[in-house]
Amino acid sequence: MFPAIAVAQALSRNASDTNLLYVGRRGGIEDQVVPGYGIPLATIVAPKLDMEQVWRNWSFPFIAPRALYQAVRIVRRFRPDVVLGTGGYVSAPVIMAAAAMRVPIVLQEQNARPGRTTRWLSRVARLVATAYPETGRHLHAKSVVTGTPVRSAFWQARSDFPVRPRTLLVLGGSQGAHRINEAVLSAVGELNLITRTQLEVWHQTGEKDYGWIESERDALEAPDRERYHPFAFSNDLPDRIYRADLVLSRAGAGTISEVSATGVPMLLVPGPFAGGHQRLNAEPFERAGAAVVIPNEACDGARLLHEISAIVHDEARYSKMVSAMRSLGRPGAAAQVAGLLEGVTRH
Repeated sequence: MFPAIAVAQALSRNASDTNLLYVGRRGGIEDQVVPGYGIPLATIVAPKLDMEQVWRNWSFPFIAPRALYQAVRIVRRFRPDVVLGTGGYVSAPVIMAAAAMRVPIVLQEQNARPGRTTRWLSRVARLVATAYPETGRHLHAKSVVTGTPVRSAFWQARSDFPVRPRTLLVLGGSQGAHRINEAVLSAVGELNLITRTQLEVWHQTGEKDYGWIESERDALEAPDRERYHPFAFSNDLPDRIYRADLVLSRAGAGTISEVSATGVPMLLVPGPFAGGHQRLNAEPFERAGAAVVIPNEACDGARLLHEISAIVHDEARYSKMVSAMRSLGRPGAAAQVAGLLEGVTRH
């Protein structure tokens, strides 16, 4: 969703008369988020294939034709010059409908290992914009490395980093990351003692764990309690990321792209789900020295204390992490993808 919004923002900035339409899942989070960006929204039912629990697909034969019919009606009514697919099963009916009407298709893939939908739909695409060079090996269309488009709030990289981290931001996503939440809660009581600094910790817990973590925070000693700020979710996350000196999170492509565009170094805990694709997302940042990767099974309070302390106490290392992240961040990715779309419509 957010890469699509980012490209829409870039297109509108390039040409204010651009006519946009976001097509998303009926009843999905798009209903609440997309209109807030001033982008018109249409929705369809969304057929999903579960390749691990095949028995869950019993409704697919009934939903898929309806989704395709709805997509055809939307494409015929809107008459687009080009369609951008940002991955996921929701995009498949729209891409198929557009391809059948010979509308040019461009895809955008965030992950190092492209998802099943992107691999399949790349057969009808003119181009695929990718975040990683190696992604192109899995596709059936020409690929262009652009980075992952990020919203306009992330188009300006930060320049005023301190000599050592003073603010740690923990991102668990809107649903939270329970393993990371447990590790942070285990470490926060000793964090300032171990690092010998007054490190502020802002912790996005997700709704599910927030009540439990808030009660545990109340039990902390006063100095630690005052510097630890859990919150379930935040609408001003771009600003929180921009003000952080170090970010701890999962290695989802969207999170990495937004944080790296800002230039903030990271501690990454790749999730063990979905074939381990998050480990692949993290590798280039670990290789460059912009991030420290902690395996999910090793993520506990002791490991967090060790890794954070090592960064806080080594000013030269932290400075190199900042420089490396600046070199990898792509705040202009949305504009580059917008340029690809405009180029496709001219040919």
